[in-house]
Amino acid sequence: MMVVLLGATTLVLVAVAPWVLSAAAGGKNLKSPQKVEVDIIDDNFILRWNRSDESVGNVTFSFDYQKTGMDNWIKLSGCQNITSTKCNFSSLKLNVYEEIKLRIRAEKENTSSWYEVDSFTPFRKAQIGPPEVHLEAEDKAIVIHISPGTKDSVMWALDGLSFTYSLVIWKNSSGVEERIENIYSRHKIYKLSPETTYCLKVKAALLTSWKIGVYSPVHCIKTTVENELPPPENIEVSVQNQNYVLKWDYTYANMTFQVQWLHLYFRRPR
Repeated sequence: MMVVLLGATTLVLVAVAPWVLSAAAGGKNLKSPQKVEVDIIDDNFILRWNRSDESVGNVTFSFDYQKTGMDNWIKLSGCQNITSTKCNFSSLKLNVYEEIKLRIRAEKENTSSWYEVDSFTPFRKAQIGPPEVHLEAEDKAIVIHISPGTKDSVMWALDGLSFTYSLVIWKNSSGVEERIENIYSRHKIYKLSPETTYCLKVKAALLTSWKIGVYSPVHCIKTTVENELPPPENIEVSVQNQNYVLKWDYTYANMTFQVQWLHLYFRRPR
């Protein structure tokens, strides 16, 4: 401490250590969180970030958001006073085609400055999640039923009928991916071996938006015993008053049958 006397006025200059000023301000100065990532899969919105200083305990984090054309910031529901470095804001009702901006700060006795995340449009940033897959086994085929991973999805509400699917299938015994096919939401894979376990995975795509999804979990199923029943014979179609009747002969009695049909057309030559 140094004292200087100037007439009747006394000026006192005190040298103070930096840590004392910091303590007087309410504790250690907080740094802003860094490396904030926004992950959107289907209708799930997840935020992840890094702590700037892991040595600071009891720190919480809070987010604000701002829509295009807004001047004020709004507290992001579900992402206030978070103690971890992850939060889910899927419950927030957003226009997925509208640009949004986020900011985050750390909080303890005092607060850090805001760290702003680059603005983004949810639909453009979103990824397609794994589809749901259901399998039915036959002797030499597998029937596949596929549906989008998020039913009644807000993100894909305008694209529900535009999904395409691709499939990879292999024999479980080999583990080598041997067939890749583009398929429909209901598809049958033929030319398989009876009593053999096959595994497959499926992913969806929206080609109009240049979006390729992630693969589903691997599903495995064993084909059934080979069907050795003979096919029906003497098949004929008769027309009776605009009613079409299909008839056939079969060797065994008390059997059930499945009938399939396809659209065909006839073109007359000019």
